[in-house]
Amino acid sequence: MNVPLGFRLLKVGHCTHPECITQRGGRFASVPFPALAALLIHPQHGPMLYDTGYSDAFFAATEPFPERLYRMVTPVSLQASETLDAQLARHGVAPDSIRHVFLSHLHADHIAGIGALSQARIFALRAEVDAMRRASRFGGLRRGYLPALLPSTFDARLTFVDDCVPIALPGWMRPFEHGFDLLGDCSVIGVPLPGHTPGQLGLLFRADGARTVFLVADACWSLRALERDRPPTWIAAQLFADKRAYLATFAGLRQLLARRDAPVVVPSHCESTWRQLSEASPQ
Repeated sequence: MNVPLGFRLLKVGHCTHPECITQRGGRFASVPFPALAALLIHPQHGPMLYDTGYSDAFFAATEPFPERLYRMVTPVSLQASETLDAQLARHGVAPDSIRHVFLSHLHADHIAGIGALSQARIFALRAEVDAMRRASRFGGLRRGYLPALLPSTFDARLTFVDDCVPIALPGWMRPFEHGFDLLGDCSVIGVPLPGHTPGQLGLLFRADGARTVFLVADACWSLRALERDRPPTWIAAQLFADKRAYLATFAGLRQLLARRDAPVVVPSHCESTWRQLSEASPQ
């Protein structure tokens, strides 16, 4: 990771849900869960994205029944100033200038903006794509998949992360030992984070300012819950692809976070992380 990348965290809408579902000992009140995406600026490849957050396409896809149940269970808010297009414009980036987008997994809150990125090469783990393709309409909805959000060119632009060069992670990343060199220069390392879905992908890179950042998607929903060892309750675990694998990934992140040389761990739905990093970096 000798190529430092520009890094800006984007909040592309949010949903609300009772905190007590997403972590043991949480409040009964509904709390906001931001849909975070990351804008990365590579010195050669230009602007890239990790996930896309919500978009108007999400509301169109959840208009019919039974898909409408998705937004009934997790009400979504997306202000005009929060759309991906609006935020990219504030950073001087046009959607068609994004040539690489790394999808952590294919849940709707992570891919709803993919349709606007018409020139992007799309990276995802094979197990994740296979899981969406195998799922029935109702089964996929239960797992958070909305295939209607994927562009017709998805298959043509898809690169399976598993086909990228495998590499050993540095010792300070243990217990995570293996990753994939996504761009061929070790600037962006894909790290499998199984459990939440069959093929969830974390992203490891060195950001400007010499920070090492580990984007962990939904491997935990709150950094505070991770620090206090409060994984999701059994209710949320019913939606996981593999509860045992999720808990192993969660425990691995706790072990990593306890290290003195730990990277900056960024969950995709942590409100406190969003506030901290957005205050540190101008949006």
